[in-house]
Amino acid sequence: MVPNPEGDDSTVRPGLARVLGLLDVTMLVMGSVIGAGVFQAPARIAAGMGSLEGVLGAWAFGGLVAISGALVFAELGGMMPRTGGEYVFVRAGAGRFAAFLFGWMSLTAIVSSAIAYVAGVFVEHLEALLRSTAGFEGFGSGGAKAIAVGVIVALALVNARGVRLGASVQNVAMLAKIAGILCVVALGAAVGLGLIEPRVAPTEGGDLPWNWDGVGMALFGIVFTFGGWQNVASVASEIRNPERNLPLGTLLGTLAVVVLYLALNTALVAILGVRGVAESATPVAAAAGAVVSWGEPLVAALVTVSTFAITQVLLMLAPRIYVAMAQDGVFFRGIGAIHERWQTPARAILLQAGFAVAHVFVAGSIGELLEVCSICDWVFFTICGLTLFVLRRRLPDAPRPYRAWGYPWMPAIFLVCSATVLVRIALSAQTVPALQAAGLFAAGAIAYALWARRSPASAGG
Repeated sequence: MVPNPEGDDSTVRPGLARVLGLLDVTMLVMGSVIGAGVFQAPARIAAGMGSLEGVLGAWAFGGLVAISGALVFAELGGMMPRTGGEYVFVRAGAGRFAAFLFGWMSLTAIVSSAIAYVAGVFVEHLEALLRSTAGFEGFGSGGAKAIAVGVIVALALVNARGVRLGASVQNVAMLAKIAGILCVVALGAAVGLGLIEPRVAPTEGGDLPWNWDGVGMALFGIVFTFGGWQNVASVASEIRNPERNLPLGTLLGTLAVVVLYLALNTALVAILGVRGVAESATPVAAAAGAVVSWGEPLVAALVTVSTFAITQVLLMLAPRIYVAMAQDGVFFRGIGAIHERWQTPARAILLQAGFAVAHVFVAGSIGELLEVCSICDWVFFTICGLTLFVLRRRLPDAPRPYRAWGYPWMPAIFLVCSATVLVRIALSAQTVPALQAAGLFAAGAIAYALWARRSPASAGG
């Protein structure tokens, strides 16, 4: 076992089954990244960059940031393959208080609102799919929320039943997602090679003028579209040979997403042209529909599968953070319990589902909650980037099964980009989300103080 940089092994406990292999890790990484954003972001990117070269350059830049981050998390994950992932990394670099705040914000804002939001998008596209294929009239507001809650609860129960079962559901959903994206890519390739004539001609007018403000917004949006690769480290204690499979799967999954994104955007431009992509509210659906009559239902189904998979993977991975907190003595100890038969943190999974369901019913302020998430997320990304450099200096001889390629320059790219995004979000944040973030941090500090008094030996730092 790789030694803990803090000198203890408090986040490892018997009971969790090591059943996940390299394919599972790779699929979990890809499933965490590819969500609903990639089906809308190409319009903003095309509008900002103005040409195929600019579009591909922007997506390649986003891929570089994602890969540099994956390198950081690959080294940290190989060095500390423990339940909790990012929680463990933040704790190693900044102490238990900062790590507790990460877990607290994940539960109260970051993950819970993300699950609620994605479940809502799932219902919207399921409704659109049924409307386009079966003449369905709609769920209604109450029905949509009921279905979103039903999906969250059902997937929570699947994940509580067994990590192998949850991973298998994720793998099937992810393979369907990849197949759907490749179908759109194939349509674009056929149009580009002249094998198929589009049913709808590309928008005339050619490229768009270069716009520096648009470029900034495009690059900013792309960084968010590539987010999610960090989540898989949470299940390190359930991965076979984690010192190898965790870093390798993280890198393979991230690289595969970069290739898929580049191929998809090339296909969109081949079908619609840059101007057509920029002017479409739903560019992937518009591109597919311009080639084949079943293109738009295909994309509606693809987004439905994609958001289902994101909901699944978040409910599978995030609860391990709260297990690590409980085992550190800074959260309810019962949340750290592992189900004797199913070998899963069933209580933590149900806790996460409960908070996500609560967020479904505050959908009116979901945009503000997502802004809160962004502020918090990039705080902890920046801490993790710093942690790699801190541990290289503090523990130069500690076992590192994987050492980040391109050190210090590639990890520095991630650290600088994380800090830049954080500053930009903080400067542009609306007053209400900023106050919400500050309030949640303050509540977390109070909660930590209460747990620290109950367990001072474990909760120090």
